[in-house]
Amino acid sequence: MIKKEDWGFTNPVVSDLYGRPPLVWRDMDIHLVVYETDKERIEKVVPEPLKVRTNKVIVWHSQFELGTTQGGFKETAIYVQVEFNDIEGDYEPFLYVNSHIPLTAGREIWGYQKKMADIEIVPEMEAVRAQTNRLGHEIIKALVVPQYEANMNEVPWSTGGVYSLKYIPSAEEEGEPLRELVLTAGKFTAHEGKFFGGPASVKFERSEIDPTYLLEPKKILGGFFGKGDLYLPLGKVVFDYK
Repeated sequence: MIKKEDWGFTNPVVSDLYGRPPLVWRDMDIHLVVYETDKERIEKVVPEPLKVRTNKVIVWHSQFELGTTQGGFKETAIYVQVEFNDIEGDYEPFLYVNSHIPLTAGREIWGYQKKMADIEIVPEMEAVRAQTNRLGHEIIKALVVPQYEANMNEVPWSTGGVYSLKYIPSAEEEGEPLRELVLTAGKFTAHEGKFFGGPASVKFERSEIDPTYLLEPKKILGGFFGKGDLYLPLGKVVFDYK
């Protein structure tokens, strides 16, 4: 019998799927659009006890080949700005990847709201188009026109990190599911001279299965595209729903 101390880091315990964080991803292509919407719309996609802090939204697309334990993949996220116990953070009500490894790891460790989707980031004429398709719908389509050398500080990230909702149903009929609010202080570093800003647009096709359209933009604040690195450590449980 395999002793508990001999199990791998994840299931399957005899051939674990991914390694232990922290995770590091290098030389990412990163595509961002920042906009404003109505706070009432954001409240429809944020779980208690988080409170909506601003009306700003950040749409993120990324792709890379060099990274730790999870292989290369593409990712899409929509960030909204929240707070809990006076700690500012970002929350991702919509999150998509195109590989089963980061899908599994993100959901199992941090509780990230991940689904599989088709994702692409491609240059077109003067712009860079980032698009996420799922079940025949263009649930996110974003454009950025790089016009000047930008700084990552221009993107309005919250100071405390990213909140995530770890929610795992019970295996028992009347069992209590696992519900935890997690805060993780990851860090994205833009490559000097390889991060640009400019005009942008974003559009959400209506889908009741993936209702990104709930966060319809009211005012585009700007867009960014370039290269960078991402560091993702383990998080901290800040609230237990029990």
